[in-house]
Amino acid sequence: MRKNIRYKVFIVLFVLAGIFTSSSVLADTTNAMYRLYNPNSGEHFYTANFIEARNIINAGWKYEMVGWNAPTTGDPVYRLYNPNVGDHHYTLNASERDMLVNVGWQYEGIGWYSDVQKSVKLYRAYNPNAKSGSHNYTTNYGEQLSIVRAGWRDEGLAWYGSNTAPADNKDSILTELSNGYKGIDEVRFERINSISRRNWLYQTVKSSIPLATEGRVFPSVMVAQAIIESGWGESGLTVRANNLFGLKKGTWTGAVYNAVTAEQARNDGTYSGYRTQADAQKGGPAQSLTLKKGDYYWIIAPFRQYSSQQESLANYVAVLSQSGYADARRPQAKNYKDAATALGDDIPLSWATSIEYTKTIINMIEYYNLQALD
Repeated sequence: MRKNIRYKVFIVLFVLAGIFTSSSVLADTTNAMYRLYNPNSGEHFYTANFIEARNIINAGWKYEMVGWNAPTTGDPVYRLYNPNVGDHHYTLNASERDMLVNVGWQYEGIGWYSDVQKSVKLYRAYNPNAKSGSHNYTTNYGEQLSIVRAGWRDEGLAWYGSNTAPADNKDSILTELSNGYKGIDEVRFERINSISRRNWLYQTVKSSIPLATEGRVFPSVMVAQAIIESGWGESGLTVRANNLFGLKKGTWTGAVYNAVTAEQARNDGTYSGYRTQADAQKGGPAQSLTLKKGDYYWIIAPFRQYSSQQESLANYVAVLSQSGYADARRPQAKNYKDAATALGDDIPLSWATSIEYTKTIINMIEYYNLQALD
């Protein structure tokens, strides 16, 4: 019941916003129609909107597949909702739409369009014994025959899909999200002696997985960096600014927090900063330091300040979405080692000055078996 209530809230929000079709795919000639299933009610649900699909997956629905590809123009397919039984219905027939509205169904607008070229047939079947999920729509005639043999009524053709594949298809992301918190039970939490750190890591893992999955980032790398950069969520920067990843101000337009931080010389040369942490904490003008590769020095820098650690996690994924970090994301990075290497060495936007940053990330991942999250 709770899952159905949460789902209804999502639906109402999308109805009010009037965004059944994702704005990111309007430029395409077709949209991928995502098919989801509610194991509690038996309903199948169909949407072209990735955000809507993602939200109802988070509410407990299972993602099944791309049902078909719908053109962005053509004959409208109407979407309706029965608030009494929590069921959706879709129809190409305006008279059927009006009849259902007259008996209490809520009209939710045009869900998608039917292909006027009639390229791909979608079959419709009705289960007279079901209150919710009473209709099924499929391009698979074998599926249609199978459920008809099981007692469903064959109602013929529902509408038509397109043979044209969409440019924006988030099928793989939804599949990963639907798989849930894969591998979380394989993380070596028992290797953490502190209960507070163990709890912090568990919550960080749960919060990171959906963000990392959608952003094509490796959850193992994201979590490992959070541990390293925040000192298990206990660093002054994390406690005072909710900054888990040591992200400096850069182009950030929000609040900032000035803090002393250690840097490591990546090459022999001259650096601006302080020779000791104590010198930096005293303040005053930065010094010109002649350092050798690997030497540590300290600086005072403005860091991004977040309202919560969740905001910090989301901003980390946003930063990694920049083109300079492509080598640290899927599909360019094939595994966590590739991503860690990119963050430490390969890309212009190297995450840290530490000359052993890649090794530190990989060691952290493998010691706690975080690669199971990927």
